[in-house]
This record gives sequence, C-alpha cells and structure tokens, in this order.
Amino acid sequence: MALDFYKKSPILGSMQLHKAHITDAIGFFRSFMFLPLQSKLKAYIARNIRMGSAVTPSDWEVFASLLTGLKGNGGVCGIDLGSVEVKSLQGGGSFEYQYHKETGLAKLRKDMKAGHLFIVHSNYLNNVEVWFVRGGKAKKDYFSKWLKNYPCPYPQRYRNVIPFSWVKKHGELLLTLTSGKAA
Repeated sequence: MALDFYKKSPILGSMQLHKAHITDAIGFFRSFMFLPLQSKLKAYIARNIRMGSAVTPSDWEVFASLLTGLKGNGGVCGIDLGSVEVKSLQGGGSFEYQYHKETGLAKLRKDMKAGHLFIVHSNYLNNVEVWFVRGGKAKKDYFSKWLKNYPCPYPQRYRNVIPFSWVKKHGELLLTLTSGKAA
C-alpha cells in the first residue's frame, strides 16, 4: 500500500510522495529510530526498567521531511516543514497543539492553511501509521474554534488537541510500518 501511494495521490497541490522519498524515510526510520530503539529496549528489559518515550519530535520531523521531500523551517516556531506541520503520538488519544505567548496567534493562523502529518506509533515503534489531513479540513472543526476562543490576556501557552479518532475519520493513511518495514 505505502510504496504505491506516490502514484495515486498528490498530498499538497502538485507535490507527490515519490518512491525515493518513501525509501529514504523508511531507511532513516530503520537506521536511526527503529533498530536503535529495539537494541536499547533489550537492555531495559534485562534490567527490569520501564522505558520512557520512544523517540524525539525532531526525529519524526526528519522522517517526515524525508517522506515528503520538504525541508524544515530551521527554527523552533512556525510550521515544521514550511507547509506541513508534523505531530506524533504514542498509542492512541489526541495530538497536542501548543501556541506560545509571543508567536501563538500567527502560528494558529498558519496551521489553518498548512497540511498536517499525524504519526501514531505503538509497541516501541513496531507499529507506525502516518496520516495526512489538509489544513482546510481541520479549520472548521478545530482551528477556527481555537482562534475564536483565543485567550486575551494571553497565558504562557494556549493548548488544544485533535483526537486521533478525528484524524482517522477525516485523514488519508499514507504509510504503515510494521516491525520497521512498509506494510
């Protein structure tokens, strides 16, 4: 399914996922995320110590950058890959959006127009799904409401969530990885 997606559907206007991008993204995932975590997990199990978070958000941003062919924005604020925001979630639940005091309002307005890649992973990266939602789809149900309720005076952070159940209903499944390989 994943390897032929690039032939079927552009995800951002004229941009398409290309087989080379998918191959590079899976290579990065296996080499720098999945296999190191599996090795590390063995040590945690042997020592009877609970493992915390699996990977960092920036690891997912590099993975998404390779998958889409888009470059990062080079900073800590703004849309992660210029036109695509990247969110990750371990297990189920909701994807969190945080809007910071100085840049939050501008970021929320950009989120309304951007594409959103939602990455859900479980079982120590043995199960990964990558979903895509165009910003316009989330605008009505979430971003417009968040903008309307934007706090004034502004707290340090304004937080909101988009449930994974909504992403599954309105998004497009781009890629599934099982045990480090495209399913």
